[in-house]
Amino acid sequence: MQASGGSAGAAAGDKDIVLLPCWRRPEFLWHCLDNLTRVAGIGSVHFTFRPDTGASPENLDVIESFAGRLPSFDVQAPEPCPYRRTKQSANVLLGYLRAASVARRHVFLVEEDIMVARDFLTWHRAVHAAAGPLFCSIAVRNPNRTVTLPDDPEGYYVSSGDYCSYGVCFDKQVLQRMVASHVNMAYMRRPKKYLRRHFPASAISLGYVEQDGLLRRIQERSTYPIAYPCLPRAFDAGFYGYNRPGGVRGSLQDRIQALADIIYDPEVMRQAALRPEFIASSVPIDLQPPPWRVQRRIEAAAPAQPSAGAEAHAAPR
Repeated sequence: MQASGGSAGAAAGDKDIVLLPCWRRPEFLWHCLDNLTRVAGIGSVHFTFRPDTGASPENLDVIESFAGRLPSFDVQAPEPCPYRRTKQSANVLLGYLRAASVARRHVFLVEEDIMVARDFLTWHRAVHAAAGPLFCSIAVRNPNRTVTLPDDPEGYYVSSGDYCSYGVCFDKQVLQRMVASHVNMAYMRRPKKYLRRHFPASAISLGYVEQDGLLRRIQERSTYPIAYPCLPRAFDAGFYGYNRPGGVRGSLQDRIQALADIIYDPEVMRQAALRPEFIASSVPIDLQPPPWRVQRRIEAAAPAQPSAGAEAHAAPR
């Protein structure tokens, strides 16, 4: 599966990369792209779509419907992975490394059920500039710990041990220097054995071994923190998907409309979710944040320790 649009061939080294893994929820991908194509600075990024093995062909229909709103894009076929447990991890991790090899500086990851605010790109870039070396920045409300924060559009805080795949931005050098060496067949073949051997002191449960768990362990052992916003710049709208029952039916357009009536209203989304406890931290946000000029570090009040057994986030299945 290969496709491209816009000035895709000119993207290498010229633009930052927005990486979009997707599988079988094209209706979420439509809303994801509808928000992404409204962000400030969209002309500075190239979009790389990574449909996983067995992805719905309707994803390509959605992508094509946005071709005129995307500055440039390509669709990459997943590299074959013979190991079922790490198939999705291979798609995401290899996508990260391929993006890092061609990005100007930053690689953004936006999964198909993540809805981003209009300043998503500018917030990430500003917080990387303000915070110094980061493992990554993550645009959502932290799902792994409870912190007390002012509702400040110019505030961010740093944490450790709670990576998740909710609207992420990496400096490509972090991916190349800290992550790339762990993306190998030993990890893909037997991830639990690999993580036990290479991260023996990790507080993270060995029940969690997919790409989120690997990246969380890499960050946990590093000296580079994660930056989170005081005012979230994205939210997880996936009230059904990976380990979350439920869904909507009908034609693609029917499903797109059904989501429009659900995912932007927190009470309606809770009512629609068959397992509302899975969306406790997935509260819709104002996608048009107030104006701001700089990002300033805020000391979070009494942060709770992240849960050792909480899996950060996995692409929908």
